[in-house]
Amino acid sequence: MIVQLGVDCHHLDPLGGWLTTEQMASRDFIVFDTFKNMGIGVAWNLAGGYQITADGGIGPVLELHANSAKACIEVHASKRDRKAS
Repeated sequence: MIVQLGVDCHHLDPLGGWLTTEQMASRDFIVFDTFKNMGIGVAWNLAGGYQITADGGIGPVLELHANSAKACIEVHASKRDRKAS
């Protein structure tokens, strides 16, 4: 399954504007956890995100994308789902 986890839906994004950082983290965790529990592999891509800092940097967007990666790692590195060797 291919999933697009865009970050332009963040409430501070000039083109989006409805989900908080915490809500987006929950979204990402739910997506990864659901597919894992269904036994479906998932690939995700970075998408959207138009926030910039005062000096034109894209740090806020990179941080939101990093949160998606953290959710993926949390789900797939979870010890609770590992089988005993």
